[in-house]
Amino acid sequence: MNIFLINVLLTFIWGFVFLVIVGDKIGKKWFCFIASVQWVLISGLRGMTVAEDMYAYEKKFHEVLKTDWGDIFDNFYFVYVEGEGKDPGYDVFQKIVQLFTQNFQAFLFIVAIIFFFAMGVWIYKNSQMPMMSFIIFDSFLYSFFALTGTRQTLATVLIVFIGDKFIKEKKFWRFLIVSVIAYTIHKSAICYFPFFLISMIPVKKRSIAGVIILSPLLFIFKEPFFEVLGKLVGYEYDELESTGAYLFTIMYLIIVVFAVILLGHIKENCENYNIYYNALFMGLLLIPLIFVNPAAMRAVQYYSLYLMLLVPEIIRSFEKRISGPLYVIMMSALLIATNAFVRTDYSFFWQN
Repeated sequence: MNIFLINVLLTFIWGFVFLVIVGDKIGKKWFCFIASVQWVLISGLRGMTVAEDMYAYEKKFHEVLKTDWGDIFDNFYFVYVEGEGKDPGYDVFQKIVQLFTQNFQAFLFIVAIIFFFAMGVWIYKNSQMPMMSFIIFDSFLYSFFALTGTRQTLATVLIVFIGDKFIKEKKFWRFLIVSVIAYTIHKSAICYFPFFLISMIPVKKRSIAGVIILSPLLFIFKEPFFEVLGKLVGYEYDELESTGAYLFTIMYLIIVVFAVILLGHIKENCENYNIYYNALFMGLLLIPLIFVNPAAMRAVQYYSLYLMLLVPEIIRSFEKRISGPLYVIMMSALLIATNAFVRTDYSFFWQN
C-alpha cells in the first residue's frame, strides 16, 4: 500500500471540497486542519523500521526516562562547557513529555502533532494556495520531517514556524530566544540564525547576480565549505560522498529560474517576497554541501520549507488564463513524482 500516494489523493479531495466548494477562510481552515491530521497519523503511527536511527531514538528515550532532572540540566554544562554530548534541550523536552507518557510511540505521536499543526497554521496564514503548499510537502519534503527527523523537527517548529513570525515583525530578541532554544534541541539550527538579517537584504539585480556568481563557486569549493559548516553544526563523516539529491536539486534550480524571471510580478503582489526569495537563495547556496555529504540536507531543510509559500506566488504571478492550466500541470507533475519517487519502506508500528 502506497500510503503517500493515498495521502496526496485525499489531499486533492479535501482541497476540492473545502477550497472550491466551501471556500472562504472557513474552508481554508478546515482544509489545513485535515491535511495536517493526515500527516500526524502517518508520522505518529510510523513503525520503527521506517528510519535506521529510530532504534537509537528509542534507546535514548528510555535512557532519559531513567535519568533524574538534576542530571538532565547538568547536561547543559557538559555540552556547552566541557564539550561532551549534544543537544541537551532535546533531553529536557523528552523529560517533560515523560511526565504524561512513558511510551515511545506516544512520544512520536506528540512530536508529529506539534510539528504538523504548527506547519498547518503556518501554511494557513501565509500560503495563497494551501493545497499546492501541502502537495509540495507531500511530494518532496515529507521524508525528513515526517519519517526520520525528531530533534530537528522540533527545532524547525521553533526557529521557522514561530521564528518566521518574529522575522516579519522584526522582533529580534524574541527570534533570538526561540533560536537559542532550538539550538539546544538540534545544533543545526545555527544555520538559520543569520536569516533574521539576511531576510532584510533587498532582492535586486545586484544581490541576485551575487547569488548566481557565488553558487557555482561554492560547488567548486564544496569540500572546504563543508568542513567549515560541518564544524559549526556538528556533522561527522569518514569520507566524502557524491550522491547528492539530484532530483531535489534540479527541482530547486527550476524554481530559482522561474522566481528570478518573475520577480517583478511577484514583488507587486506578495508582501513577504523579500523573505521568500532570500530563503530560496540561502537554500541554493547550501545545496553544494549535500554533494559532499547527504546529511548536510539538514541545513538546506530550514530554507526549503519556504518553497511551499513561494511556488504558489510564482503561479499567481501569471495571468489567469495561464495560471489555471499551470496550476493543473504542476499538480499533475507533483502527483506523478509522488508515485514515481515515493519511499516504499513505510510501515505502521503494529506491522513491525
